[in-house]
Amino acid sequence: MVMEVLWEGECLDENGEIQALELSKVLYEKYDLGKTSCYTFFGRLLEKGAIARRYPKYTIKPIVTREEALQEQREEAIDKFFQGSFISFCKTFLKDKKISKEEIQEMKDIIKDFEKLEK
Repeated sequence: MVMEVLWEGECLDENGEIQALELSKVLYEKYDLGKTSCYTFFGRLLEKGAIARRYPKYTIKPIVTREEALQEQREEAIDKFFQGSFISFCKTFLKDKKISKEEIQEMKDIIKDFEKLEK
């Protein structure tokens, strides 16, 4: 929730920053999150390297893009649930689904594109 608000960017100043107190107010209005919970989330995001903090007024700036965060989550899920095997990941999602000839061709095209990148 915190990162979504930061990525939307409406609350950020011209430097792409916001004071933590102001961000906690935005989060309270939008999600009914209390100040203590907000600061807990801020601390966790700092530890993960998703945001940067500067003093003296505890100013926050997002340093991870939505795309970077999604990529990391995909990789973590594949590692955690499929022992790092992309093939196991694909098999799981395709196992019980009927796939059209067009979809099969599209998957083949994607594989060909990957093969071109590897060369």
